[in-house]
Amino acid sequence: NSISETVAELTEEQELTIEMETGTGKTLVYIKSVYELFKNYGFTKFIILVPSVAIRQGVLSTLSTFEKQLEDIYGFTPNYFEYNSKKLNRVTHFIEEQHPQIMIMTLASFNSEDKILNQAKREDLFANIPFIDAIGRTNPIIIMDEPQEGMDTDNSIKQISKLKPLFKIRYSATHKISKNKIYRLTPYDSYQQGLVKKIEVLTVAEKNDEATLKLELAEVKNDRGQIRAKIKAWHQSSAGKIEFKNSKWLKDGDNLGEITNNPSYLNYRIQQIKKSLRTQKWSVIFTNGVEIFEKQSSGNIQGIWDLQLEWLIIRHFTKKQSLREKGIKCLSLIFIDKVANYISEEPVIKNLFIKKYKEIYPEFHKNEQPTAEHIDAIQGYYFAQTGKGEYTDNENSMRKNVDIYDAILKDKEELLSFGDSVANKIEFIFSHSALGVGWDNPNVFNIATLSNSYSEIKKRQEIGRGLRICVNTDGQRIYDPLNVSDDERINQLTVIPNETYETFVTQYQEEIKEVYGSKDSGAKMTHTHKGEKQNLVHFKRSKSETINQAFKRFWKSLARKTNYTVSFDENALIQRSIEALNAIEIADYVAEVSSRSIGSITEDGIIDEFGGTESYKLKAHYSALDLVEEISENTGLSYTTTFKIVDKINYDSFAKNPPLFIQIASSLIHNIELEEMVRGLDYHLTDETFPFEFEDFVKQVEDKQYRDTPKRGFYDRMLVDSDIERSFALGLDEDDEVVCFMKLPAYYQIPTPIGNYNPDFGIVMKRKQLRDGKESEFYFVVETKGTNDINDKKALTESEIYKIKCALK
Repeated sequence: NSISETVAELTEEQELTIEMETGTGKTLVYIKSVYELFKNYGFTKFIILVPSVAIRQGVLSTLSTFEKQLEDIYGFTPNYFEYNSKKLNRVTHFIEEQHPQIMIMTLASFNSEDKILNQAKREDLFANIPFIDAIGRTNPIIIMDEPQEGMDTDNSIKQISKLKPLFKIRYSATHKISKNKIYRLTPYDSYQQGLVKKIEVLTVAEKNDEATLKLELAEVKNDRGQIRAKIKAWHQSSAGKIEFKNSKWLKDGDNLGEITNNPSYLNYRIQQIKKSLRTQKWSVIFTNGVEIFEKQSSGNIQGIWDLQLEWLIIRHFTKKQSLREKGIKCLSLIFIDKVANYISEEPVIKNLFIKKYKEIYPEFHKNEQPTAEHIDAIQGYYFAQTGKGEYTDNENSMRKNVDIYDAILKDKEELLSFGDSVANKIEFIFSHSALGVGWDNPNVFNIATLSNSYSEIKKRQEIGRGLRICVNTDGQRIYDPLNVSDDERINQLTVIPNETYETFVTQYQEEIKEVYGSKDSGAKMTHTHKGEKQNLVHFKRSKSETINQAFKRFWKSLARKTNYTVSFDENALIQRSIEALNAIEIADYVAEVSSRSIGSITEDGIIDEFGGTESYKLKAHYSALDLVEEISENTGLSYTTTFKIVDKINYDSFAKNPPLFIQIASSLIHNIELEEMVRGLDYHLTDETFPFEFEDFVKQVEDKQYRDTPKRGFYDRMLVDSDIERSFALGLDEDDEVVCFMKLPAYYQIPTPIGNYNPDFGIVMKRKQLRDGKESEFYFVVETKGTNDINDKKALTESEIYKIKCALK
């Protein structure tokens, strides 16, 4: 399908690669390949190599489902079976029979020398040779399902080679190694052609959460036994601004409140930074008993889970009603990262699900209440078990008790039917987030990820559990018309991730680009700007007597130093502050639920459509804060003055979000202080003057850092800090009314209550009266900031605004 030689990655090895996007029917495609290879070439020995029990069960299920349809098309049915070391007679039949044979195996069946297939000393050997050698004599065709899942290690390659395959065919959506690619079906193609469900991303995100004691363990390093950690937390700047960001490297004993300048965390002193022997994950324990774990958030997790489940159930019921009329059963999948959140004495997620299900059920069922038996029956789960029957989060132990394992994996068709069996009744499936590849179901219409850790699972893999086009109770694929409206669309997958929409989509798009690139991808020349070449430049004073004398007169009036006094009306400050603080409006701490439907996936990006948003109030937990002390420290006002202000304010906004209120209040009071200071500012001349020290000098600079000013500059060249200054200097040098000008030296500074101020330019201008020809000399001190508005906060910083206002005095 128009694959270039570069993309094909041609080699002389006996391997072919098929690349198909998740959910587009890869398993059925390679099963049909078996039929075609026998029909056209007479090949009879096929091994389907799978990385896990889950995928093996899926292959067997697909073979069973399509057995009759394929027999009607091809006129035969291969003998297919899963390899079982206790049923070696099946392997013997595989070797001996001339009828087409399909053996489904996991790598674990033969990936070490002690496995039965590799054993050379057994009484039941085939022709006195190990079974793996006997299989090798048949030169089977090996179909590798998801080969990137461990089939390309040195040991795996060695063991697979013992099977002496005629050739190998690799099938996956995400190949790590690709050889002789003969076909690819990209995410772009499958989405545009309607071969997979359309995707709606419904996100639940915290807003206005500065009041929370949210923490994240961002990074840990162990430098020769010196363990340090970076913690993401709410930091408060000296100006009172609050920002959620990474800390510096922290060690045992560090106080998070002191590090972040945020008193909310003063009770958080690091007791220990440790690595779990069992999970190999880092955590930080504080002296107050709080423990945070690597890649986990300590925000209002249960509040978010509650809303995720609410919207999952709403979407489920909404779709279920319309789908049932078409003979399609609706399933929803919930990923969790801890089994204990579903199976334990206090199963948090299970309890939240039951609570939400009871709340929402009557809305869609004529105000009827669900029975406990019904709620129990509609839930299925797939978690790992140890050999002792205990549930575990170990992703390498994905086994399950027989009933539920069979319902979800082996008897997949039962899940798609209406009836009274265990599988028939299941509508919501809870699974470990580490389940990964291997299980999907065409009738999964909703997927939620309930986890307080950030998923390392690929997004294509995560949503791939539900991308497949749905089927009805007769097993028929039900496609949507090409131009169907969203309201009438059947195949729509709702994904409710544990992250923002932007994060989800960005990661999803990057995963696709990582594999396929974009239409503009390829090797490109890049240029990194690392600074221009610097030259040794001479700056010489003008030789013009007119310029020199004019500037000396100007400097004489400019060079006198000053000091200042400040007086302001405390009552006015207090009253203005009370009015400003009472006008503060603090938004509620909420979870914002929003929906976006992905209309198309192209090489250039994802095009989506906004579907609406709703907000839900959350409860914030925060440390007690002393309002008077915090504002006093942030503004420099005395406790007495601060108390007079806060004593007269409305506390509703403060109660909603104390840290944010203090940040805004401190900033407002600080501005009022500055305005009152400027109003009461008086400058006084002193006996001191700035020296007249203007000699020729040499400086190492880039070309863009100076401007030639040969006509009217006090120097023949002038240093500039910006393009604005360059343009301004050019204009002055060409202006006939300008006598001379210069960039004022750095030592020329005007003292102000908020720091010294260094103006940009000193200018001498002369203007001749038209009537009498009399000339007048004018002196200017000019600030060049690209604006004529002294209150322009886009062009000027707050500090610059008030320094200029002080200088105007």
